[in-house]
Amino acid sequence: MYYETGIGFVLPFAVFVLIVLILNEKKKPKQVVYDEMQTAVRGRAYHYATVTGVLAGIITSFLLDWDAFPMDGRLAIMAVSFLMVTVYVVYMVMKGVYFGVSGNWKKWTLLFFIIGLCNLITGILRIAEDGLPEGKLTATNITLIMGVMFMVIVVAVLIQKAREKRSED
Repeated sequence: MYYETGIGFVLPFAVFVLIVLILNEKKKPKQVVYDEMQTAVRGRAYHYATVTGVLAGIITSFLLDWDAFPMDGRLAIMAVSFLMVTVYVVYMVMKGVYFGVSGNWKKWTLLFFIIGLCNLITGILRIAEDGLPEGKLTATNITLIMGVMFMVIVVAVLIQKAREKRSED
């Protein structure tokens, strides 16, 4: 079981890293430089992500202790970590900083959409095939959490681009 969990988590991550390395290797972009406003936004995003992680970790620990959370402890801690990443990225996107890839947002948004969709499909198919042991999500269902995270980021980028377009008109 742990072997399948490792493959299910590490393999998509490795493919993602490989795609990013290949895309970055084709043309070497110039060094991303953040101005003072962008640095302040990044700092505020770190702050919000940290506070969210601490509060979500505390709440999750109580919910797990009371058996009121539909997942096991391993998945819960990973979900809290992904929640922190999502808060960080979404805050930066909504403030227009775009976490260093703003020059080619369409390519990155499409890549995030494809990764999110693949993870959601994999997670749903795994639940349909294996069911939920003890009626809870386990670490083998991490692809479902990752898929939701990537889709939330894609939606945030699309909302921000629509807001930017509306302000230009």
